[in-house]
Amino acid sequence: MHDLSLYLLEVLENSVRAEATRVDIGLFIDEASDQLRLSVDDDGRGLATTPEQTLDPFYTTKPGKKTGLGLSLLRAEAQAAGGDLTIGPSPTLGGVRVEAIMRWNHVDRPPLGDIGTTIIVTAAMNPGIEFTVSLAGDQFVPPLRHAPPLEAAGRLAGERPAGRPAERCTKESTDKGVENMANESEKPDRNCPGGCEEASEEELLARLDEVIESYKGKPGALIPVLQLAQGIFGYLPEVALKRIAKKMNKSYSEVAGVVGFYSFFSTVPRGRNLVRVCLGTACYVRGGLQVLESLKKELGIDVGETTEDREFSLEVARCFGACGLAPVITVNDTVHHRVKPARINEILAQYGSTAREPVTAGAGERSI
Repeated sequence: MHDLSLYLLEVLENSVRAEATRVDIGLFIDEASDQLRLSVDDDGRGLATTPEQTLDPFYTTKPGKKTGLGLSLLRAEAQAAGGDLTIGPSPTLGGVRVEAIMRWNHVDRPPLGDIGTTIIVTAAMNPGIEFTVSLAGDQFVPPLRHAPPLEAAGRLAGERPAGRPAERCTKESTDKGVENMANESEKPDRNCPGGCEEASEEELLARLDEVIESYKGKPGALIPVLQLAQGIFGYLPEVALKRIAKKMNKSYSEVAGVVGFYSFFSTVPRGRNLVRVCLGTACYVRGGLQVLESLKKELGIDVGETTEDREFSLEVARCFGACGLAPVITVNDTVHHRVKPARINEILAQYGSTAREPVTAGAGERSI
């Protein structure tokens, strides 16, 4: 099954478009009963069409404007796993409920950390909506009932050690922790002009200690500390994570758990050129996965890795806001759209210290 978090994003975007003010996300995973259930309730305007039309990938209200593609894909995958997807009135919030049920042992294990990321980022980008999350089943013991997004994301990422109370975060600290994370985590350290490759480990750790000290006692401090630590080191090595855990009185698993489910953080040195592939619904359907496979083959690395010459790092993302130009990739700050897998080498030839071949028309249209 392809990434469950992408389908969840599709459902949540429908709730946002329906002008919902409250959204409740439920995830039930139970090996004993062999069941996976994902539900989203909202108090929005309800369905503009019938459930059958909403789930029809070819239904259109305007020429060239299709609806329900992501939901129809989710329904097809749920049915293939012995379940189904239903849409109807929400019994709790009065708007719409979207619910997908399938057999847990008949699907690929969904990346729960990515689901947590989808929830927390969607909540941060829509401050006018109250998001709550419930987690139940034998995968979540004890269960979580109508919790804030950050607390639920921590559980989904395996962040909280057993027996330790989950940290309560306010909406303000959640927003601050997520806001501008992508930009801040990639900015070089101001005290390290030209990069930190020449600085010793002791010097870098001393700078990190100053950062940790300045954030002591502040709510939601872990994420900004990690952001600044990545700016100091260029990535988040184990020695930095251990220092953060020790100085902030947190377990190493808790710190590593946060790093593990935020795609903005990296535990390996990043290359001089960062390549990101969109695997949002539109890009996925139009060949995004094939583009990714072509990049992996051409670069000789997997997602999250860096080439030996430190020229390229490869990552995936959910959406760049250019769905009509899918499939899309970015290289640093440059967007390439309508990318063809067979011509990935022509795009990469524009970057790196070693030129490959001249770029020809059709390799993927570029915009800045």
